[in-house]
Amino acid sequence: MTIPKLFAVGPIRVSWLAALAVALLCCASASAQTKTCDEACLKGFMDSYLHALAAHNPSTLALAQHYRYTENGADLTLGKDGLWLTFNSYGPYRHDVFDPSTGGVATYVSLLENHEIPFPDLLMVRLKVVNHKITEIETVVDRHAQSAKNLPPKDPSWMRIMTREEPAATRLSREELRKGALGYLRSVAFRDSRLAPYAESCIRLENGNVTAIGPNDTPPVPIGRQPTEVAGQAPRPNMLGIGCGKQLDYGEYSFITGFEDAHFPIIDVKRQLVFATFDFMRRGDIESWTYEGHKFAMPEGMREPNEILNTEIFKFVNGNISRVEAVFEGPQAYMRGTGWPGGTKAESRPIGR
Repeated sequence: MTIPKLFAVGPIRVSWLAALAVALLCCASASAQTKTCDEACLKGFMDSYLHALAAHNPSTLALAQHYRYTENGADLTLGKDGLWLTFNSYGPYRHDVFDPSTGGVATYVSLLENHEIPFPDLLMVRLKVVNHKITEIETVVDRHAQSAKNLPPKDPSWMRIMTREEPAATRLSREELRKGALGYLRSVAFRDSRLAPYAESCIRLENGNVTAIGPNDTPPVPIGRQPTEVAGQAPRPNMLGIGCGKQLDYGEYSFITGFEDAHFPIIDVKRQLVFATFDFMRRGDIESWTYEGHKFAMPEGMREPNEILNTEIFKFVNGNISRVEAVFEGPQAYMRGTGWPGGTKAESRPIGR
């Protein structure tokens, strides 16, 4: 029998190759272990961040050698600027979302800021964890958020729907979820509900306020003050009770003329959730909207160039957007961006559409 040339090198050569193979397997196994961070692991990283913020001391955080920290889109020094100086205490609300495949975790929490005369805030924190080290810290603070008192929602079905795993047969793929969330941005910017898969039962909470609700839905939090009649104008239509998509067809949101820096760093296929950060752009030249022949002036803040720094969680049920939760800050300078340029460039609604 002829011995294959590869192995005709004597026992020492074979032993060396075997040892090398074992070493490579061990390294690969160790590498896989260091890169794995499941939901419990990601929650632990978020817990540690929130605890460090409460202590005004980031020294306990497992930070990568090179990391980035922003507050409301601006690069700040971790532990020495912004909320790290003024944090008071946490409120009763916290909502986490996870994506172990990207090492992403984000949370919405309520809190109080400043000590002598505290005021309520809503905070978004997004972390990216690589090899058990934090490489990205993105935060958005909605300050003086009076509607933070509405959270957590009194209706338990809100969180139950948000956190439940959807049946495998009805789940969209990761890419389909990303496209659906991007469709939401496009539908708002282009004022066309057909660009996104909206469910009839669609509720949106923005900074603790109900801003959209379906015809058969129960408000998860108290509904705040709605637009009132303005002297010399026809009664303004009520945009609640018609769902998230149909609102767009009425034109009230046409002051939003585009979006920029959209990125979708957390996608949970099991729960059919997408977390997004982006800016809604407002050129400022859309001064009014028309409904049933009546013209309504846009609020003053919508009639100037500015942007809103948005973070949103989209919940898909049976392939359609059913719940939207947002924490955002603004208005800010026009075209300033999120501070985290993403995969979608600025897109403005064409004139005349």
